[in-house]
Amino acid sequence: MDCLFVVLNLLFLSLISLGILLPDLLLGYITKMLTCRIPLTTFLGVIGFSGALSFVRNRWVLKVVLGLIIITQIIQVNHWAYFGAPIHSQDISKVFFELDEIFQTGISLSHSLWPVWLTLVVSTSLIIVAPLYTKDRLKYSYTGILIFLILAITPVLSYIKGPSFFYTKPTYSTIYNTVRAFSDWLVRLDHKDKDFAYKPYTITYGHSKVKNIVLIVGESLSSRYMHLYGYKENNTPFLDSLKSMPNFIFAKGISSSVSTRACLQTFFNSFHNPGFLDLIRKKEANLFRLAKHQGYKTFVLSGQNEKLFHDTGTEFVDIFASEKDMRDALNEKGDEALLDKLSMLELGEKNFIVIHLRHVHSPFNAYEKYRPELAKSIDHKNRTSQSQQEYSNAIAYHDYWVKQCILTIIKKMIIDETIYDDRIKPHIQDDTVILFTSDHGQLLGERGLFGHNQMQPEVADVPIWILAPKPALISSLKNQPIISHYDLAKYIATLFGATITNPNENSHLQYVHGSELYANYEFMPWKIEKGQAIFLENQWVDEKKSA
Repeated sequence: MDCLFVVLNLLFLSLISLGILLPDLLLGYITKMLTCRIPLTTFLGVIGFSGALSFVRNRWVLKVVLGLIIITQIIQVNHWAYFGAPIHSQDISKVFFELDEIFQTGISLSHSLWPVWLTLVVSTSLIIVAPLYTKDRLKYSYTGILIFLILAITPVLSYIKGPSFFYTKPTYSTIYNTVRAFSDWLVRLDHKDKDFAYKPYTITYGHSKVKNIVLIVGESLSSRYMHLYGYKENNTPFLDSLKSMPNFIFAKGISSSVSTRACLQTFFNSFHNPGFLDLIRKKEANLFRLAKHQGYKTFVLSGQNEKLFHDTGTEFVDIFASEKDMRDALNEKGDEALLDKLSMLELGEKNFIVIHLRHVHSPFNAYEKYRPELAKSIDHKNRTSQSQQEYSNAIAYHDYWVKQCILTIIKKMIIDETIYDDRIKPHIQDDTVILFTSDHGQLLGERGLFGHNQMQPEVADVPIWILAPKPALISSLKNQPIISHYDLAKYIATLFGATITNPNENSHLQYVHGSELYANYEFMPWKIEKGQAIFLENQWVDEKKSA
């Protein structure tokens, strides 16, 4: 009978270990969809932990631990398969806030991600089956305490050593990265702000320079895939037609963050120095606040969820329309529904209008639902090629949308409609400036990586262009090869007639911030050398060596 008990314990150990390591074995070694491998220390650790778990008597301890393994591995493996890199602690919170986007993107990639899902189904089944078919194994009363102590080791080390000690490693196993990422995330849920002794901004007010300011914020748009910036595919014919105009400028942009929510928070708050959360909370340099102070009527038209605008200064916005307010129209027409909403706005004497887009976000071919005539054939030879083609085609749709947007603005803000034609050589009135940037860029197979939310230079790459009524309004930015979001925010403030002075500003460095600002987040310092953006070694806010 004792021998049978031992066999059942070994069976439990084998099933749990196989369930945990199966994603690495199938997706890392066989299909090579992931870059993970299983170090000997990790293999032995999984075997040892599964062996200890097999002796747990309390069934609720067993259910909780196995449930956590299943949930965290599902999150890790799906993230890794899509983005090409393991999830980091900074990205975990987004899983719980962006379920709709994750589901839509997953469905659009089902043709390539089904092996991942099948693997997870088998892995989960093995973990669930193990305790059900080994009920008569040897069990000891206090083994649950041992399991608790084992699980506490990594979070305790994360708390002591800090997040920089727990960088995820894309050549290690999924469970290795899962344990470290979730441990670091768990111990930083109660993070308290550090006092970096930053000084408050100074705002100086004067006369506004222009009456109407329209800021278009794109989604996941990288300049390096746009023909306007030299990309091989002719996917920006309209924007190309504006290049010769003296009142149009375009430059490579560097985003303030690698995720939408953090980008909106940093951009609209003129955020520069890492960890300066007090600036966001007090909104002293918030663009909506500055606009209201200067007598502008403020608008936000967003094709996305309103929660992305948390801490962006929506308390200073007069009219806020998000995805939930235009759901039917957005489902029918996509971001072109935003143009209908724009045409119906009741404007004030002075207006600051923000249009926040959704298209160019994955799935990149979503626009075909609304504009099937613009759909183009795709070569499906591999994921990288397919993604880049779909992305380039989405940019072509974006170029079409921009043309329609400028037409709508002209019709909305100019009574004399005889001064433009369908080719749009717009002579917009003296009171309207149109600006564009994107929240962040996109990885499309570079170094095997995909998506955004990763601290990589390509994710910080965005376009910036400005169409002004007079060249003098854009003279301060003329001939600048690179413009940061921080630079652009301060420029927009000058259009309101407000000058932002940041006493903490670093004259040499700027920063790309991580996706979770209310934590000891990772950031990328960068500088301009010979007209190029040079990214330095990534750092963490709690270290703040270069801030």
